[in-house]
Amino acid sequence: MLVRRLELANVRNIESLRVDLDAGVNLLVGPNGAGKTAVLEALHLLLRGRSFRGRVESVIRHEQPRMTVVAECDDANLGTMRLSHTRERGGNGQTKRDGALVRQSSAMAALLPLQLLLPDLAELAFGPPAVRRRWLDWGTFHVKHDHAANLRDYLRVLRHRNTLLRGGDLRTLPGWTGQLAELGEEIGAARRAYFDEARGEVASCMASLCPSPPVEIAYFQGWPDRNNLAETLADKHHSDVQSGSTTSGPHRADVRLEVGAELAAAVLSRGQGKAIASALRLGQAASLMKREGKRSLFLIDDVGAELDRGHSERFYDALGEMGCQIVATSAQEEAAQTLMESRRGQMFHMKHGALNGGTSEASSNETTVTEPK
Repeated sequence: MLVRRLELANVRNIESLRVDLDAGVNLLVGPNGAGKTAVLEALHLLLRGRSFRGRVESVIRHEQPRMTVVAECDDANLGTMRLSHTRERGGNGQTKRDGALVRQSSAMAALLPLQLLLPDLAELAFGPPAVRRRWLDWGTFHVKHDHAANLRDYLRVLRHRNTLLRGGDLRTLPGWTGQLAELGEEIGAARRAYFDEARGEVASCMASLCPSPPVEIAYFQGWPDRNNLAETLADKHHSDVQSGSTTSGPHRADVRLEVGAELAAAVLSRGQGKAIASALRLGQAASLMKREGKRSLFLIDDVGAELDRGHSERFYDALGEMGCQIVATSAQEEAAQTLMESRRGQMFHMKHGALNGGTSEASSNETTVTEPK
């Protein structure tokens, strides 16, 4: 699915904006505070139901009662559709598809795979296991849509079991442990199936973006492979009671990145870590494209800080080959010009929450920009 037109009203410092997007690269260039990241935030809010910068209400422009995001999209199978999200100050948000209310954010997320690359991208390689679990769950959800609901159920049962372990009625513990084991096995199996399927594409992307040192990728399910989860929880019963928490299960899973016998985080430079993290995102998109025929939308904040030029060239070339749509920002004119060289797309200059026209780069199709009165 492609986002053809985006309309914003009262989003951060943007009063009103309408832009026709290219199917390739759409690059917003301007100084800090121009409103570039707000455009990415609006798309993320529309498609994922939340902001990546804090409370959703803070997205509403100062002293305005509401904000609105509208996207007109085209899909080869679903046709043309209009997606919208409205948020009232002090109230709840309302998301619609072609005028019909959408009650679950997962229904919107399933329509268009969204990859978010922020300046802290390297945390996918250097950060805690929870960061990589989110990466794993993103991919698992897009090939098995009930994964999100299963994961919510698992975490709910996990919280209840941990409450019991910290001083509740242990006589009821076996029932909750049984539920946890059943849900955990299903989640672990779904993650394993997705990981095994995507691993080849991810490894290929890692070898391309960061050939040295060679990084291996492995999945740890959160408990020993030789046992099922019920057996592991039974073995850990007394230690879990003593610690007051559940020490085995999908909530302890990790995607391990290794260089030889060492964790990659202890060996890689910051730049190499960004390259590996980019490869994880890129490989994930390539795997989804291969399996489901779905193109991902990449939102990339601060292009100049993402990768060095060599890695950037290979990364964006690969996205172009897959036909992925990109909406990116940059405060660096030189980095923006480098990205647009020989690539189809549009570059827009942004200042004080407004787009100051658009120029077509390496494209046979002119893209128009309109700022509604």
